[in-house]
Parts: sequence; C-alpha cells; structure tokens
Amino acid sequence: MSEHILFTLNAPKGLKDDLVEKLITFLNISGFNLKKINRYSKEHSQFDIAKQVESYRAFYKFEVLMFFKDLEKLKTILKTILKPIRKFKMLDHPCFTIKSFLIPQQ
Repeated sequence: MSEHILFTLNAPKGLKDDLVEKLITFLNISGFNLKKINRYSKEHSQFDIAKQVESYRAFYKFEVLMFFKDLEKLKTILKTILKPIRKFKMLDHPCFTIKSFLIPQQ
C-alpha cells in the first residue's frame, strides 16, 4: 500500500463542529478539506422524481491526506465522537450512516 492515503469521511451536518475540532487538534496531519454535500438515497424510490430531488440530506465531506501509519490513531480519536451517536435508534437509518473511504495516493 502507498505511504499516503486520502481518508474521506461523510458525516451528518450536526457532527461538523466536533469533527473539525478533533481534526484541527490531531497533530499528525497538516490540514484537511471540508465540503458541504447533498446526499440522495435510492431508499426514496417509491416517491416521484420531483419529491426525490427535494428529499436530500445535507452532509459534510471531510478529506484528510495523511500517512497510512497514522490511520489507527485518527480512527481512535474520531471514535470518541462517532461511537456515542450510534446509541440513538434513528441513527441506524441509512440516511444517518457515516461513510468513510481510503484512497491510496502516489
């Protein structure tokens, strides 16, 4: 695997401030990108197209270029935010899932 990775995390907008705070204080990265995104779900396919277009969820996409060796440290820090929210039943709904991706960088 490449030495560098692009860690991408899509999280509900309510977690933005906590995630920004954790990433800013994580000394093993030099910075990160933050974008507001709209997430659509095929789960709403029973609705007509106009209603589906209106029924997006606002999320934030965090992108962190980092060394692969620091990934476990980052996950440990982020778990302090992400693990407690799993206790709420509504967060088991697909619209509330938190997605993360790893992309090797050259």
